[in-house]
Formats: sequence, C-alpha cells, structure tokens
Amino acid sequence: MGVAEPGATGLGDRYFPSYGNGGYDVDSYDIALTWTPIDGRIDARTTIRAVSTQPLSSFNLELKGLEITSVSVDGSPAEFARDGQELTIDPTTDLGSGVVFVVEVAYSGEPGPVAGEDWIPGGWMGDGNGGIIVFGEPEGAASWYPVNDHPSDKATYRLAITVPSDLTVAANGIGVRTDSGPLSTWKFAPRSPQASYLTTVVIGDYEILDGGTSTAGTPIRNVVPRGRAAEYELLLARQPAMIDALEGWFGPYPFEVYGAAAVPLPIGGAIETQTLSIFDVNALVDSVVVHELAHQWYGDSVGIEQWSDIWLNEGFASYAELLWREATEPAFDITVSLAEEAEFADLSLPPGDPGPDRLFDGSVYRRGAMTLHAVRLAIGDEDFRELMTAWSETFVDSTATTGEFVALAEATSGEELSELFDAWLFSTDLPDHLGEVPLGG
Repeated sequence: MGVAEPGATGLGDRYFPSYGNGGYDVDSYDIALTWTPIDGRIDARTTIRAVSTQPLSSFNLELKGLEITSVSVDGSPAEFARDGQELTIDPTTDLGSGVVFVVEVAYSGEPGPVAGEDWIPGGWMGDGNGGIIVFGEPEGAASWYPVNDHPSDKATYRLAITVPSDLTVAANGIGVRTDSGPLSTWKFAPRSPQASYLTTVVIGDYEILDGGTSTAGTPIRNVVPRGRAAEYELLLARQPAMIDALEGWFGPYPFEVYGAAAVPLPIGGAIETQTLSIFDVNALVDSVVVHELAHQWYGDSVGIEQWSDIWLNEGFASYAELLWREATEPAFDITVSLAEEAEFADLSLPPGDPGPDRLFDGSVYRRGAMTLHAVRLAIGDEDFRELMTAWSETFVDSTATTGEFVALAEATSGEELSELFDAWLFSTDLPDHLGEVPLGG
C-alpha cells in the first residue's frame, strides 16, 4: 500500500496555507451536541466519515479549545496530541490509500469565538440576548467541532442539537424537533454538501416564520427574535420574488429550502451560511438580502477551491444586487450605476488576487461585479445568461476556480476573453471604459 506518512497539516491554500489538512477527504460530519445555557458548555460527539488520499500513519483535524474525552478510528481507541487548534490523531494501524475510515471525537467545554483580523469575528458566539449564533468566514467551524476547515473539502452534515425546550434551534436545512421532558432535540440533515465555514447553528428565544414559496416551489423559513414577527415579515416579504428574479439569470435555486436568521448581535452585516443566511438585524435591506440569497448559487453551491478566488463569491453576489434593481426599477441602468461608483470609490485593488489581508475589500465586491458586467456587455445578454446558468449547473455542489470560469465564458460565447479578464481582475489600473461608457469621470 506504499509507505504510510502523516497527512499534511495544511492544504496549501495560497493565502492560508495552514488551513485544512492533507491526506484525506471528508465525506460526512455527524455532530450531536447538548448546550447548557446556564454555564455555556457543550457536551458533544462528532463522527467523521472520510476517505484517505494517501497511506496515512496519522492525520490532523482542527479543534479550538474544548476538552477531548476520547478519540477512535474505526471503533478502536486512537492516540492523539494537540498543538494549538491542530489535533493530530494516530490510528492503531496505518490507513492505506483510498480507504474509507470513521473518526469519532467526544469533547466538551465552553466554546468561544475565533478572533477576526480584517474580517468579521466568527465561531461560537453569544447572540446578544442569551442565545448562541455560529458562523465564521474564512474560519470559525473549529470553535465547536473537529473539522477539515477549508472550503475545498465539502461534506454532508447531520446535526442533532439538544437544548432546553423553551429555546428554538435553527441550522442548515429543515429541522425536526423531538421533545423529551425539559429538553428538546432538533435534527437537521441538509441534502447537499457544504463547506465548513457555511455551517451554522442558531439557538435562543426565536420564532420560525413561514416566508412563503418561490414560484418554482422553494419553501422559505425565517428565524426572528420572538415577538417581532410582524416587523420582520415586512422586511423579508420580497424573498420569493428575489428567488424568481435570480433564477431567471442563474438557473434553479440549488437547495431544498432557504431563509434568513435575524440575530440581535450587531455582527456588522450578514453572511451566506448555506440555506439559512445570518443577518445583523440592521442589515435587513433589499441589497443585503438579495446579496446573501445570490450566494446560495455562487459561494455555497458553487464553492471556491482557494480563498484567492473570493471574487467568485463576492463579485457574483454584488452583481446580483444590480440585477435585482434592474428587474424592479425601470429606470435603473447598471452600466451608468457602476460608472458612477468608479468615479468615487477606490477600485485599484485587483479583485482576482486581493491578498489575504484584504480578502473582503470593497474592490473585490464592486470591481468583481464590474468584471461580470464587462463580460455581459462583451458577449451579450443571451450568452451571459447561458454562462451564468452553466456555471451554477456545471459546478453544482462542488468547487471551482477563476480559470475555470474564464474557460467556460470563452466556450459559451465563442470569444477570446483572457485580456478582458486580466484587465478587470488582475491589473491595478482600472480599465478606462465599461462597454462604451468612460470610467473615473
């Protein structure tokens, strides 16, 4: 089977080389945890099914803090060691390449947030009203379960969250609640694989609202602070129409359900956690609501292979804001709007390679959107619509790169577009024109 060696302690991401771990691919996570509000502790067990991609003498997961009670591989106790959030596991026998194996980690303690740098802090956090909210980009998952924490290793998830019965739990997918005395267990099994940073749990004094359905039948459920249903129903009333509008450009909505969770904690915006986007209560405006919805196609279903390709998430979602305005405001002109932005905004940062310290710079969002509009103007609406739909269909439930998008754009349109993409994505100089419209005043 070859010589067994330790799996790498990182996946070699250009920006975050230590993120993730090598030597295996995760197939599924099964997370069962009980949260006790009085002391903020969890008691949890995560079962991971994975496939080795090399002969393994040991392999790593990430888990921040928390006390590990036991680790097993294929039912046999395994030795383990910790260095920061790196958890190194030594199975009793080496694993051959291409072998399916099951890891089970039991752990407990009081999880906490992962401190952000130039991005929003994430991880396991209080929601500002005695509950819990979990999210984090580019990291945060390791704050509450052992994980191969990189978007290139998508996996399916099963969650079983046990809490006091007076609390509500929401997470990815559709929840089923079972009561047992003073406790309730909420189970979630979203049908599609997802990246670790898109996994979420919301626990607290919330109610779940029926947000209607899209024309094609996608159900919408929203999670809002208890007693404020009327207020939030009004703010979220346009979600079905937004899905309809985006399906016209992007193709069918990719998941079984959608919704928004409005949390009291001022997180400074929103994040596109899969099937249930998380919103600061102050962020529930049309532009942000449609932005996070668009990520379900681009960022969630079609994920990024490397963090350096972040524009494939944020540029696409930012362009969806403009498509929504185009659909709902008869006088709105995307080209004119973007030209006005270019006159006042600093868009010198190349969105195709912003660097790890400016991952969420405004240029990634706005110049990323300009890139898509430049492609649309170059190839025409019919080919552009075909391109966007083909992108979501070709890479559904998978990951992709900028190079693959460029290749698909050229194949769809029959045009050579490398110079256009280089100018918009990788040059520090903003192009002089967007179509026929001059930029920069």
